Amino acid sequence: MTDLPPPPPAYGGPVFDSPQPTYHLSGWWRRFGAVVLDGIIVGIPSGIVLSSMGGGIAGDALSDLLNIAIVALYSILMIGSRGQTVGKMATGIIVVRDGSPAPVGYGLAAGRYFAGFLSAIPCFLGYLWPLWDDKNQTFHDKICSTLVVRA
Repeated sequence: MTDLPPPPPAYGGPVFDSPQPTYHLSGWWRRFGAVVLDGIIVGIPSGIVLSSMGGGIAGDALSDLLNIAIVALYSILMIGSRGQTVGKMATGIIVVRDGSPAPVGYGLAAGRYFAGFLSAIPCFLGYLWPLWDDKNQTFHDKICSTLVVRA
C-alpha cells in the first residue's frame, strides 16, 4: 500500500495558519497632535490663499468649499497611498485595516475622511471616543474598520 498525501482542507477551512498581526494602538494625544500638525501644514496655508481670493458672502462660501476639497484631497491621497499624512508621519502613527497591516487604499481613505464628519456631529463625541474605546477607534474608524497604530 502506498502513502497518500493528506486530503485538502474542507471548503472554507484555513489553508495555512498565519499569526494575527500585533499592533500597538495609537493613543489619543498622538492622533490629536497629527491633526494639529496637518492643520498647520495644509489647512492654514490653503485657508490664507483661498480667503485672499474671495470677497463677499458667496466668495467666502466658495473659499470654504475649496479649502475642504484641498484638505480632503490631501488626506485621501496620503492615507490611501501610504496610510499616513505628514502629521501622522511626524507623530509616528499609521492608518491600517482592522486585522491586517494592508494599506487602506483610496476608496476606504475617502470613506474614512467623509465618515469623519459623522464623528463631529454629536458635539465631537466621535473624536473623543478613542479615550475609552478598547481599540482606540473613532466613529469613522469603526464605520470603515480601520485602526490607527504606531508605525
